[in-house]
Amino acid sequence: MEDKEEGKEENKEGNNNKEKTDNENNKNKNNTSKKFEMTEEQKKALMETFKKMSLARKAREVGGYDDVIKPEYKFWGTQPVPQFNEECKTEFGEIWKDHKVEDLDKEPLTLPEGYEWKDVDLSKQVEMDKLYEFLKSNYVEDDDHMFRFDYSKDFLKWHLNPPGYFPEWLISVVKEDKIKNKKKIVGFIAGIPVKVNIHGTDITLVEIDFLCVKKEIRSKRLAPVLIQEVARRVHMRNMWWAVYTSGTLLPTPFCKTTYYHRNLNVKKLVDIEFTNLPHNMNMARAIKKYDLPKDLPISGFRPMEEKDVDDVFILLDEYEKKHKVHGYYSKEEVAHWFLPRKNIIYSYVRTNDSNKVTDFISFYCLPSSILQNPKYKKLMAAYSFFNINTSCEFKDLMKCALILAKKENFDVYNCLNIMENETVFKDLLFGQGDGTLKYYFWNFVCPKTEPKDLSLVLM
Repeated sequence: MEDKEEGKEENKEGNNNKEKTDNENNKNKNNTSKKFEMTEEQKKALMETFKKMSLARKAREVGGYDDVIKPEYKFWGTQPVPQFNEECKTEFGEIWKDHKVEDLDKEPLTLPEGYEWKDVDLSKQVEMDKLYEFLKSNYVEDDDHMFRFDYSKDFLKWHLNPPGYFPEWLISVVKEDKIKNKKKIVGFIAGIPVKVNIHGTDITLVEIDFLCVKKEIRSKRLAPVLIQEVARRVHMRNMWWAVYTSGTLLPTPFCKTTYYHRNLNVKKLVDIEFTNLPHNMNMARAIKKYDLPKDLPISGFRPMEEKDVDDVFILLDEYEKKHKVHGYYSKEEVAHWFLPRKNIIYSYVRTNDSNKVTDFISFYCLPSSILQNPKYKKLMAAYSFFNINTSCEFKDLMKCALILAKKENFDVYNCLNIMENETVFKDLLFGQGDGTLKYYFWNFVCPKTEPKDLSLVLM
C-alpha cells in the first residue's frame, strides 16, 4: 500500500511538472506567433516569391535553364493554347471548337497608314530576290550577333512551294520607301500544309515558318498581326490547327528539344568562335580527335534516285509510325522533300540483293552568315533530317551521314535529340548546343511528348 501511495505522489508531481511545461510551451508558442506575425504586405510579397519560384520551376520543365515565364503574354494569352497559369479544360484535342468559315472576316486585317499586305510569288525572280535579302538581313541570329541564318533562294522555293501549297499563305507586309520610290518588305510569315499524327489522331494542319519583322520596327508589334492574318487565311481553307517551333518560351510547348553539334571542320569552327578548344587540348589534337575516315563503315550507299521513291515512301511510313507524334508523306511529297538537290537536300539509300531500299540517310543544307569575322563569311551547316536503319547499326548509319556531309564540305553537322538520335551522340562526339527548341500546337492540346517519341522536323 505504501508503494502505491508513493507512486501516486510521484504521478501527482509528474502531472504538475507536465502542466508547468505545457504552460511554458503555450507561452512560447504565443510569443513565437507574435514574433513572426506578418503584415498583409509581407504575405503578399511571400506569395509573389512562391509564384516566381513556381514559374521558374515550370520554365525549367517545359523550356530551358535560361527560359523565363513572363507575368503576362499580351498576345499568346488570348490564343487557344494551354496557358501556364490556367488549368486547360481539354486534356486532348481542340480547344476552340466553335468555328465556321462563314463567320470569318473576308478582308485582311487593317494595317497602319503606309503599310500594306502583299502575297509573295516565288516564281517571280524579283519577289524571290526581295524575300531572300529581307530574311538574310533580319531573320534568326544568335544572342551574341555572330551568326544569322542564310536560307538560299533555291532552299526557300523548295521549302515554301511543296505539293499542295497555297500561294496566299506566303504573306508579306510592305512599306513604301518615298525616297527610292520603292516598296520594301518589313514583315513576312509563311504557312505550308502538313499532315501530322498526334498520339493516333491524323490531322492536316499548317506549319508556320519564317515569322520575321524588320529590326527597326519590332516595337510596333507587327508580329501578332502577321500571325492573325495567316491564321485568318488558313481558316478560310477550313483548317483550324497549326504547328510551329521557337527558341523562345511561349504558352505552352508539348515537346522540348535540344540541338547537338558534331564538328567537321574544327579549325574553322574555332576561328569563327562557333566552338572552343578545351584547356587541355591544342588544335592538332582536336583535328585528330574529330577526324573522320574517307571510307564509309557500311558499303552500298548511293544518292537517292527517282526509282527509289516507292521504297523510301514505305520505309519512311513504317518508321514514322513508331513515334507518338509524327508527320506522314504522300509519294509525291517524298519525291519533293527527299530527292537530292545540290546545296538543299542530300539523301542516300542502301539496297539489298533484291534492290529494295533497306537503309536511308538524309540531311539538308542551312548556311549561316558569319557576321564578325574578316576571314570567313559563311558557316556551312548540315541539319539531320531522317535516318532509318533496318540492316545495319544506327551508330554506323549516323557515322556514314557524318562522312558524307564532310565530303560535301560542310563545317558542322547539327542534330536534334529527337527520334533515336541521342543514342549516338556520345560515341560520335556530338556536343550539346546552347538553348532549346520548343514545339507547339495551336488550338490543339497534346500530352507532353519526349523527344525520342517525336519524328517531326520543321526547318
